[in-house]
Parts: sequence; structure tokens; C-alpha cells
Amino acid sequence: MKVIKKYNQNRRDCWVDLECEKCGAKRTLTSAYDDRNYWDNVIPNLKCEKCGESSKTLGVDIEFINTKYAPWQTV
Repeated sequence: MKVIKKYNQNRRDCWVDLECEKCGAKRTLTSAYDDRNYWDNVIPNLKCEKCGESSKTLGVDIEFINTKYAPWQTV
């Protein structure tokens, strides 16, 4: 799933709009977490509800998403 938009951020919690690279299905996550693990591991392994594929299974290059806060910051 590819990140289209990150919004409604409160501390590290945020909402994310996603789109499947294969079938184009869209999805909104209202419980996303803005840290490196989430963007580098969780999102690329998230499977599409429609076709069952993920960015990892498709072999798509993973987009780098910036975090709002540095990893060492407590917010």
C-alpha cells in the first residue's frame, strides 16, 4: 500500500490515506503511528483488502515517509 496523505496528527498518532499499487483500492487508517518502524516495516507489509497484495509481495520500491518528530524526542 502506498501512502497518499498523512494528516490529523496528534503527537505520534495520525491518520493515513493509502492506495494499493496493484488494483488501486483506497483505504484510510485512523490508527497510524508516526515512527520509522511503522513507515519502514508495517505499511510495506500491509495487505490490500481487495486483492491481498502488499508492497513487499509486489516488489515495489518503498517510499520514504518523514516523521514529524526525531526518534529521540518525547512528545
